[in-house]
This record gives sequence, C-alpha cells and structure tokens, in this order.
Amino acid sequence: MERQFSPDEPELMDRDGNDPAELERDLRNLETINRWFGGRSAVLGILATFVRDLNLRQVLVIDICTGYGDHPRAMVAWARRRKLSTTVIAVDRQWDTLTSARKATPTDAPIHFVLADARHLPFREAAADLSMCSLALHHFAEDDAAQVLEEARRVAARGVGCMDLRRGRLAYAAVWLLTAVILRDPMTRHDARISVLRAFSRDEFQDLALRAGWERIWYSRLPWFRQRMLYLKDKM
Repeated sequence: MERQFSPDEPELMDRDGNDPAELERDLRNLETINRWFGGRSAVLGILATFVRDLNLRQVLVIDICTGYGDHPRAMVAWARRRKLSTTVIAVDRQWDTLTSARKATPTDAPIHFVLADARHLPFREAAADLSMCSLALHHFAEDDAAQVLEEARRVAARGVGCMDLRRGRLAYAAVWLLTAVILRDPMTRHDARISVLRAFSRDEFQDLALRAGWERIWYSRLPWFRQRMLYLKDKM
C-alpha cells in the first residue's frame, strides 16, 4: 500500500480559517481517540522509559505538534502521581489549536504553550531533557518529516520519542468503521481516514530518523496500528 500524500491538500484541521467551534470538536474527538485507542498510553510509555533508563527525577519536555495538549496534560498528571517534577513546553503552529489547548488546560499546570513551526523550533540546542512528537509526522511530506525529527533531536539533551500511525489496509478499514459509526463529525471523519493513507511504513519511519541523525533507534510496533521510535543520546 503506497503512501498517499499531497502537500496541496492538507488535512482539514491544518487549514487556515476553520470555524473555531468545529475545530475544537475535532480536537476533543482526537483526545477521545487517544484515550480509547492507545495514543495516550503510548506517550506515557515513552516518558516512563526515559525516566527509568535515564534515572530522571526532574524533566523538561518539548512536545512538538501538541494539538489539543492532551498528551502534555497526561504527562504532567502521570509525573505528579510519581512525585516527579515535570514541565512541558507544548508547541503548535496553529493559533486556534493552541487557544483550544490552553482553554482545556488548568492554569496551574506546568505547561507552556508556544506558537512555532515544528521544522524551525525557536529553542537552542539541548534546550530540554526530552522532546516528543506524537501522531503528527504523517502531516508532513517526507523531507519536512525528516526535518521535524532533526529538530526534535537538536533541542533534546537526553532523548527523543516519536509515535505515529502505521499505514495499512486493516488500519484504514478500522478507522473507516470508527468514523462511520461513532466519531462522525465531518472534520474528524475526513482527517482520520486520510491520516492512515498518509502514515509511514516501518521502513519509511526508521529511514526518516536515520536521515535526521538518530544514530541509535529503538523501534516498537504498538497496538491499534501505531508505532514508535526512541532515540537516547545516553546509552540504555
């Protein structure tokens, strides 16, 4: 199954001029999908691996393409339960998306929202302990996706995690059914279906990381048609 991507036809949520209420409904739907189908647990698994293997008690994370901010909120809650000091810098290029994310985030949460392009992050080298990019790489053309991973590597002092969809016919059939029966909002239905078609295969996913300078890659297939890569600048 070949990747189907056109830079001239971005996902609806990535287009300018969206109705804010419709965009917020879509973002809430994506939060639901993350909670039900393993996105949140995958991100927390990445964080737990870094905390354990790097023996971290205080963590600064840059979350790239943060969307609704549900993953930063989950990371902070996870860390608090374990009495870890965790701060997240949540980055997205869409102002309306960040506005919705801020509204959904408690004001006392150690989460700071930054408007920026994932391909050109406004941070110095090794600015944070960790960087993460979750369920976003398929939004980019191959060269841009490699640049996102290169930026993720540049701004992280200790390690990088990336999680995304895996392309496949079964994945497409499952998403088609989900958006036909349960999550039927037009933006969610459209974007979820083409996201699977735009996702990378295992080999493509790893090749992007190698192009981005990830010298050591730990790859895992995850449930619900997801995959992840970890890059640790310190040996495990």
